[in-house]
Amino acid sequence: MRATFAAFVPTPDHALLRALHRELRALELTEATEARARLVVLRERLAKSGVSAAERDALLAALDEVLTAERLRVPTSLADAYEDASLALGARLPRLRRVNVRRSLVHVAVGVAALVLLWLADPRTRLWTASCACASVWLLEGARRVSRRWRRRVDAALSATAHPFERHAVTSGTWYATSLCVLAWTTPVAHAAAAVAILAAADPSASYFGRRFGRHAIGRQRTLEGSIAFVATGTFAAGGALFLFGPVAWGLAFAMACAGALGELASVGRVDDNLSIPLAAGLAAHLVVNFFA
Repeated sequence: MRATFAAFVPTPDHALLRALHRELRALELTEATEARARLVVLRERLAKSGVSAAERDALLAALDEVLTAERLRVPTSLADAYEDASLALGARLPRLRRVNVRRSLVHVAVGVAALVLLWLADPRTRLWTASCACASVWLLEGARRVSRRWRRRVDAALSATAHPFERHAVTSGTWYATSLCVLAWTTPVAHAAAAVAILAAADPSASYFGRRFGRHAIGRQRTLEGSIAFVATGTFAAGGALFLFGPVAWGLAFAMACAGALGELASVGRVDDNLSIPLAAGLAAHLVVNFFA
């Protein structure tokens, strides 16, 4: 018990990894000369830190790879080394989410496919498809826990789109499928479609604008600019989804987008936003329709 408690007491090594996290997030947005100089200083501090030898050596090797490259970026080796060092310290340190265009495209494509299903399929087909997809991804999660071979296969299949921390946790794709299943069973089809549209469009939009233009932090790993982009994109996405099923209620679309943004803000370090965003949006639709309409 004492060791467990001690693992969550902040130490200089925790602060060092937090500083490294900030630099890695800003790496693609800063001038190369400035970013390289700050990373050199962090590398020198890391070499003298109390991080265990294996994790420290992996981080140093990955940083050397970055510092000697012509173009500064966060390679997979560095992202993986950061996550391993964070876990080794036993602290709840910020997760590293790299810019990943393929992940964003898959994110949108899954949302579009779900919208088409909600729009064209009959209720029984919607429920069966959502339930089977949810059961399948959770079976794969179980297989990852009990079989190293399956873990390697699943991680390899998701390597192009998954964040590094997902090697040690339930994948975002699993939470995505879970949220779609919950919406299919509990939410009217038009509201479920709007919630899916918010997740598919607003989440990537907030990530892009937050990284590119974010200057005012609100909470951990979120910016005011990203949240504004989330609400704006989410409102139009939800309005478009509602249009498929009847007249567009823009007030409802706006309320669902705001709830999704709050779900994203509340999810950092606690719940995956692929679960919290659509469920928060769906709950907002229920409250608006039943208590404020």
